[in-house]
Amino acid sequence: MNWNQFLDRERNRVAWWLYLLALGVGVAYVGYSFVGTFVLGVFLYYAARPICDRVGGFIDSDGAAAALTLAGIVTPILLVVGYVLLAGIRDAASLSGVPGSGLLAPLVNVEGFTQSQQSFVETLLENPSRVQSVDAGRVRQVATAALSALGTVVNVGIVVSLAFGLAFFLLRDDDDIAAWFRDEMAPEGSAGHAYAYAVDDELETVFFGNVLFVVTMSILAAVVYYGFNFLAPSALTIPFAILLALLTGVASLVPLVVGKIVYVPLVAYLALVAAGQGGPAMIYPIGLLVVSFLVLDILPQTFLQPYISGNEIHMGIMMFAYILGPMLFGWYGFFLLPLFFVLVIQAVRIVVTDLLHGEPLTPDVDAAPSLGERDLGELGDEDEGGDDAASS
Repeated sequence: MNWNQFLDRERNRVAWWLYLLALGVGVAYVGYSFVGTFVLGVFLYYAARPICDRVGGFIDSDGAAAALTLAGIVTPILLVVGYVLLAGIRDAASLSGVPGSGLLAPLVNVEGFTQSQQSFVETLLENPSRVQSVDAGRVRQVATAALSALGTVVNVGIVVSLAFGLAFFLLRDDDDIAAWFRDEMAPEGSAGHAYAYAVDDELETVFFGNVLFVVTMSILAAVVYYGFNFLAPSALTIPFAILLALLTGVASLVPLVVGKIVYVPLVAYLALVAAGQGGPAMIYPIGLLVVSFLVLDILPQTFLQPYISGNEIHMGIMMFAYILGPMLFGWYGFFLLPLFFVLVIQAVRIVVTDLLHGEPLTPDVDAAPSLGERDLGELGDEDEGGDDAASS
């Protein structure tokens, strides 16, 4: 190869690299613009993958298994969770004195209705025959506000639909993506493969195990609190039971603490009220303490958390990710910040030490071995089949 041929080849390669860089910038811009849709889709994928793997054992079609999992299992679960969250928002609104519409203002601009518009809506609902006498300008104002609210609902529907679409294609094609990644980017035994495997493994724990654990604990707490309200006299009923159940579920992410941070102050409050009642009233808070200790403390630590979560990533870190994410980024921060934390933690465990010491990159875990699998150097065949996506 002469010098001119070499220059032509290098110019061609440089041109391609510049073109790919421009495409990468475009992809980054699109990803940034729709980051909420992307992270929601990733969450749905990891939340549904363990279920899809089970369904795939009975259906000989990746596409059919993915569709059945998302439409027949994940969607009803999300509807139930959404209802519980709305009930919690209602309780939080009552507790804070802020109208529920104020808490939902980021989604629907209900404050945009003026007093005259609200009066028109009341007339429309209570006495439709009087609408003809209402000024046409007010009708147009209300229609504009209603269309704005409808646009918000449509946008939410589009985001959710696209997220479900992304989750479907990831569930259907994750084996192919993983095979391409191993063949072209990071072969087995490399640091890149170990890092991708660790990230994938922990994301499944975070988005499936931890979220499922929080939902399970919230349901158990709701059963305990509403069961207590059914048995206890009206003076000793638990206020804002759904909200307290949700808080109990979130607090359960912290090892040892579990639900104590919620049910212990609650029992103390009820004991104070029962002391003023006199007589046998004290038996109710004592009974609640015993049941809460068994169902919301011993049961999750002994059976539920090891079975559902499985891995060893620090639950306290994830709790901060779940809480700080929405505060920092908005609604999608609930999914984005845990994902980012997992990327950082696994990079520290596998890559950072070798880079700092100028050593060759290996798949070995060099730091924080307790925050995940300790031996990633010999993955063998364990990431085949359902775990193939561990490299994607």
